[in-house]
Order: sequence, then structure tokens, then C-alpha cells
Amino acid sequence: MPVTMVKYGTIRADPALSDPGFLAAYEWLERELGFFPLFCAVGTSDEVILMTGYDDNWRVVTGGRFVSGEYQKIRRRKGEFPNLAIFSFDRMEGVFMDYMSWHIALNSCVNADPVSNTEKRQIFKPSWTKCRWIRAAVNESHMVQLVTPALPLREVAKVQVRNNATKRFLEKSGFQNLEIARFCVHSLSK
Repeated sequence: MPVTMVKYGTIRADPALSDPGFLAAYEWLERELGFFPLFCAVGTSDEVILMTGYDDNWRVVTGGRFVSGEYQKIRRRKGEFPNLAIFSFDRMEGVFMDYMSWHIALNSCVNADPVSNTEKRQIFKPSWTKCRWIRAAVNESHMVQLVTPALPLREVAKVQVRNNATKRFLEKSGFQNLEIARFCVHSLSK
């Protein structure tokens, strides 16, 4: 979550801040669950940390484009890097989803196609208990995300931030249990 959006209290999703390309999928999820979603990664592995986008704090190359037939990398400059934090909770209310199947709803909604009942079962796995979802996340047999209507930041167990300045800023806002956590960014192409 961008530190600029953080307040010591409860944060609710704002559809106006959603990526317009994915808004149809978020609205579908709202119709399915009864609330507009905030997405949370479940687990502690490096792959789960990558799901959060936290490594973008250090990502220099953000993509590329062809200019006059030649591929040019798009690089961030000083001052353009995000300032993201990870908020970890011991418990949170919400609905578990299979992260690797979420793309089914994304693709369907972006293309204005319905999400079938079979596809919904793939995403939500209604036969799974809360314990099974958590076990799958901990054992890394599935990439698990939880969607929730609100983040109760007063109940956060741990906060990871990119640097001391951000740590001091959040401490002044009332947060405790802060730690500086840096992650190596692995480039997909050289």
C-alpha cells in the first residue's frame, strides 16, 4: 500500500482509485461478495511478497517500448520510486480466493463475458475451509489472496517499510512493530 494512502484507522476501498482496466472485474467481485474488494496476499514466502508489489520500491525498469524499431527500457528516475509498505495481520475477516485462478474473472470481465459457475468454483473453492486455505498458503501449495471490505490498520501485527524516514513517519502516525525490509529485485530480462 502506498504510504501516502495510509491512515491509522480503517481503510476502505475506493472504486475511484481503481485501475480502470480492472474495474469491471472488481465490480463483478463486489456483486458476488457484497462489498468492493481490497486484496491481501496470504502467506510469508518470497512469492507472496511479490504478489503485494512491495518489490516495486526498488524496481528501476518498469517496462519498455519500441521507438523507431528499437526496444527501449522504461526506467524510473530519482524521485519516481513508490513508497510502499506491507501491513501484516494475524487475523482478518474476508473471503479467500485462489490467486492463480483470479485471472479467469479478470479476463472474462475485461472482455465483457460472464464468469461461469465452474469458474467461480475454481476461484472461490467453496468446499475449502478457512484452515485449508491457510494451510495451502503456508505450505505454498496455492497462491492465496483474501479480499476484504476494509483494512483495520489499528489491528496490524507488523509493518514493513523501505527506509528509516518512512518508519519514523508511520511511527508518528501511531503505528508500532515497524521494521525496515528490503527485497532484491530480480529482472526478468537483461
